[in-house]
Amino acid sequence: MKKSILFLAHHIHAATNPNGYRIQQYFPYLEKSGFDVSHLTTKTGIPVLIRALRHADVVYVQRLLPDLVKRYLLKTFGKKIIFDFDDAIMYGTRKESSTRKRRFRSMVRLSDAVFCGNAFLLSEARKHKTENVFYVPTVVNTADYPVKDHLFAEPAVVGWIGSASTLRYLSDIAPLFTSPPRNTTFKIVADKPPTMMGALTVFEKWSGEKEKQMLLNFDVGIMPVRDDIWSRGKCGLKLIQYCASGLPSISHPFGVSREIIEEGQNGFLRQHIEEWREAIDRLKNDVALRKRMGRRARAIAEERYSLKVWGPRVAGMINSV
Repeated sequence: MKKSILFLAHHIHAATNPNGYRIQQYFPYLEKSGFDVSHLTTKTGIPVLIRALRHADVVYVQRLLPDLVKRYLLKTFGKKIIFDFDDAIMYGTRKESSTRKRRFRSMVRLSDAVFCGNAFLLSEARKHKTENVFYVPTVVNTADYPVKDHLFAEPAVVGWIGSASTLRYLSDIAPLFTSPPRNTTFKIVADKPPTMMGALTVFEKWSGEKEKQMLLNFDVGIMPVRDDIWSRGKCGLKLIQYCASGLPSISHPFGVSREIIEEGQNGFLRQHIEEWREAIDRLKNDVALRKRMGRRARAIAEERYSLKVWGPRVAGMINSV
């Protein structure tokens, strides 16, 4: 007999909707394991929500912190509840919030299982629940990512891919754009250009259809990140995409970067600007090093962050709740 699973998530209109990495790409695996899948968003009215909750065998709440009324509905009508989150939603982007913390605590305790996107988030959830709290990283379908063929290139292309909401992190390495390493071009791929662009910085508008090819145009991928609570909650999609594309990466030594980057193996963890400059120079001038790191990066993506591995695993975890 088939079971039904209802996904509840934010209503996001952006073409770069991140829910697909935590929700939609698992649908085929869930359907294969015997689930009927449905998906509602925060725009859904209460009567429709109640009917859907009553029908579902499993309710999967992705990244939401429902208010008291909706938590009551989940508790009253939800048979089994999974709470999944991939950001530091218990804190928020600006300042700590007692409301967010309270709602987060309530959701963790209310849920039959909790899926956490990185080690920091796992530790936050385990403050409120000791059983059925699991690490589930953000993953990509590595089969969709062609692998970079590293050749000598001059200038070398150091690339960053992301959304407008994360462009602010580029300001932390601004001196690299205003005074770039010799024979280096920076390429920024996003839905809108950054406010600061150096003379050797190129902007390319993000396209879902062309994304994989855009990544192949990089020689090195970068992900500046800050040592703050919100950044610790990030799950490193950029780094995972670089790995899947066979690119070496450079990042600050904070948060999930320390989980994804093996120092000197698939990339470099660097804190100060001159350290970043040295790492870029090293990778730019050594094609053999880029090839070796790229191979290791791809292996890490396939072993730890691939849909091939985590699709069946997540479906099994949901089935066992």
